[in-house]
Amino acid sequence: MSRLDAGASGPISGRYREPTLEPVGMTRFAHISDLHVLELEGTSPSRFLNKRATGMINLVGPRRGQHAIEILEALVEDLRDEALDHVLVTGDLTNLALESEFTRARGLLEPIALYERLSIVPGNHDVYTRGSEREQRFERYFGDLMWAQGTEAADQVYPWCKDVDGVAVIGLCSARPRLPFIATGEIGEDQLERLAALADEHDFASRFTIVLVHHNLHERTTRKNLMHGLNDRQALLDLCDAKGVNLVLHGHTHVAHRFEHGDVQVIGCGSSTWKSEHPDHVARYNIYHVDQGRLAEVETRIYNHVSGRFEAGGTGAPEPAHVSAV
Repeated sequence: MSRLDAGASGPISGRYREPTLEPVGMTRFAHISDLHVLELEGTSPSRFLNKRATGMINLVGPRRGQHAIEILEALVEDLRDEALDHVLVTGDLTNLALESEFTRARGLLEPIALYERLSIVPGNHDVYTRGSEREQRFERYFGDLMWAQGTEAADQVYPWCKDVDGVAVIGLCSARPRLPFIATGEIGEDQLERLAALADEHDFASRFTIVLVHHNLHERTTRKNLMHGLNDRQALLDLCDAKGVNLVLHGHTHVAHRFEHGDVQVIGCGSSTWKSEHPDHVARYNIYHVDQGRLAEVETRIYNHVSGRFEAGGTGAPEPAHVSAV
């Protein structure tokens, strides 16, 4: 399929900053998220004597079979067919941050796993336990997609920054290991300070800039904010607006939505592997057309359970009035 056969699309309204750097032309970014690969083969029962015990109860109960490997396989095939310029992944590749899950997730993404073609940040499920954080498990499996080959270990920190056809792509880590039933995230002062420094160094205000983070940035119910929210979301939003960021992409909620904060558009694509036929929950991903330094279009491609393929689903994220509290 050619890049011109990408399916239904629509214009994106809202404000933008006119770039002062010479624009490169059309660049098409895919945004996928919340793949939740489950793979237990070879895992000792002792690995569940921690937070994974409650996670496993959830996976064999209300979330049993919610995220299907066959949908992820169809997703990777569709991403290859669409001949995209770059793929952006906003976390939760795994369920329990097990080595077996990281190995399986990396293997499934391997056909598109090149530094120049794919960018990625961790989600809370990728840093599910203190052991996974201490061992830097996510970074061991996916660090080559975040930091260029030859980057010194001391420089392999968040946020990372890439140039993709003149577009600045920034990756933040909001994932922190928490107690059972808690899934809050935090950027932290160190990352916020480094983000501000990157904004000045790479002149965000004069080029189109995309920031990736796992946790959502919109207001939800009080309980969900306390149990699942990003603790310093307001600080991140204000900094992005002040420094000229155009687009913030996230995952976490599994339901697509969009809102604006000042001049920043914030979009969550929903889960790209959710095995549901409900129109709000069906597996999906977005394609962003960045043209002449502005976000020109958003497409959504949705999984068809009958054909077993992703198909054109019309204009991407819903209007701000439709932001979900899920």
